[in-house]
Amino acid sequence: MSIDVTGVTKTFGDFVALDNVNVSLPTGQLTALLGPSGGGKSTLLRIIAGLDTADTGTVSIEGVNATKLPPQKRNVGFVFQHYAVFKHMTVAKNVAFGLEIRKRPKDEVAARVDELLKLVHLSQFSHRLPSQLSGGQRQRMALARALAVEPTVLLLDEPFGALDAKVRKELREWLRRLHDEVAVTTVFVTHDQEEALEVADEIVVINEGRVEQVGSPDQLYDEPANDFVMGFLGEVTNLGPMTLRPHDIEVSTAPLLAGAVEGTVSRVVRIGFEVRLSVLTVDGQEVMVVLTRTHSRSLGLVEATTVWLTPATGAVVIPSMRPALVG
Repeated sequence: MSIDVTGVTKTFGDFVALDNVNVSLPTGQLTALLGPSGGGKSTLLRIIAGLDTADTGTVSIEGVNATKLPPQKRNVGFVFQHYAVFKHMTVAKNVAFGLEIRKRPKDEVAARVDELLKLVHLSQFSHRLPSQLSGGQRQRMALARALAVEPTVLLLDEPFGALDAKVRKELREWLRRLHDEVAVTTVFVTHDQEEALEVADEIVVINEGRVEQVGSPDQLYDEPANDFVMGFLGEVTNLGPMTLRPHDIEVSTAPLLAGAVEGTVSRVVRIGFEVRLSVLTVDGQEVMVVLTRTHSRSLGLVEATTVWLTPATGAVVIPSMRPALVG
């Protein structure tokens, strides 16, 4: 394992930011620390980086006990949400900074900067100042600067949080490709579920200072450990005693299956290719259902349509309430 966190607790006054956290982050993988704001994920990242100190517990990086090591001796690269750039330096100078303070030979620095600027597609902007770059370009520059010193671990704290949705999506796709090329162990903090599911090899879900579940995106989505994980990784709704996802509900306009729940469509909302239904059951329960536009049209679903609802084959439900799969 590249990073081993054992028994880490951190408090700020009466607030418990981390409560006896134990987690191992694999070498060479891209791991997401995912959770709501204030859940403890950024605190954990800062403790791994050495920017904060745990009250109790240890942190090992590549087999070395780093608990008491200062940040500069942990060989980690760190990128913040708000790129801490040197505004008076060019892009190339920003990327070179870490190498220059380590007194590397000038030709080595120049070659490394050239290599990294090509990697992050900023070669043509090497002589510009950060203020002359877009937000996405500045973040790529910050990543290149972090990679310049060849860190053992790359730590990213909400790296795309300050950018608009379109640029965020482009950059997370780019980050995934970059990681596959560079293969440095990477840990990034996010509260964006889609970002974690799309980019990460492994996700650590953190809530109220505790690790709720660790696993691959598919494992967490298909086999949630509890109702918090299930609800945090996607929309949920209730159908009778079951909690499941709105897209895991089959809709028919006739009672085709035994046990189908009868209801009436009370609201229809179309969002692009997706149609979201609110269905009021005969028992007074409001159920949310998600269909494709094509499926909804084929059923002729409009407000006041009578429908019957059943869990889809393979539907994921909360394990404590029913088996993990229906059918």
